[in-house]
Amino acid sequence: SYYYEQLISILSGYVWMKDGCYSFGSVSDDTNRMFEATWTGLQPIFDKLKNNPSRITTIIFISDSPVYQFRNKTTFFFLKQYAATNQTTMKWIYLEAGHGKGVADASGATIKRLMDQTVAFHPDESYRNATDLINEVKKKTNIKLFTYSREEIDSLKKNIPSLTAIKGAASLHEVTVKPDGAVYGKDTSFGTERLLELNF
Repeated sequence: SYYYEQLISILSGYVWMKDGCYSFGSVSDDTNRMFEATWTGLQPIFDKLKNNPSRITTIIFISDSPVYQFRNKTTFFFLKQYAATNQTTMKWIYLEAGHGKGVADASGATIKRLMDQTVAFHPDESYRNATDLINEVKKKTNIKLFTYSREEIDSLKKNIPSLTAIKGAASLHEVTVKPDGAVYGKDTSFGTERLLELNF
């Protein structure tokens, strides 16, 4: 017997809004875990927010805290760029390692289970890529599902200038970016917010 295994990446979460909430998942054949991949996977959500009839003035992210993935200079660059371009306050809250993310984790687990069931119930079906699999999974769930490609990640990455490391970034619990581009950080939930010096 010959078995072929293909890895995919799943970025899952839950969107809370005044006029509606929903689970989502962005799936890719590219397993890059750097922030440019995360930001690419979030683009469909940003598109939905921009098309929302209500004026979105604040976007808050809550996630775990791997430095290489979420808490770094690339993250702050894109938050600052989005805040200034869309005149939106952007906030990212980092949970402690091992701290569950509740419904966001549940959304990811549901997507994985649906994928497993889809493959198990259709053993003779051939899924060439993440898009093929997601198109089948979409028939079985109300979770909003999207796909993104390596080409989209590479295209976004080309827009990242040379960035200088941010001192103390690894210890930040919360980052807030104002529409004027000012970036503030806090080391604890109840800590004092301080202006961060960014050279970009």
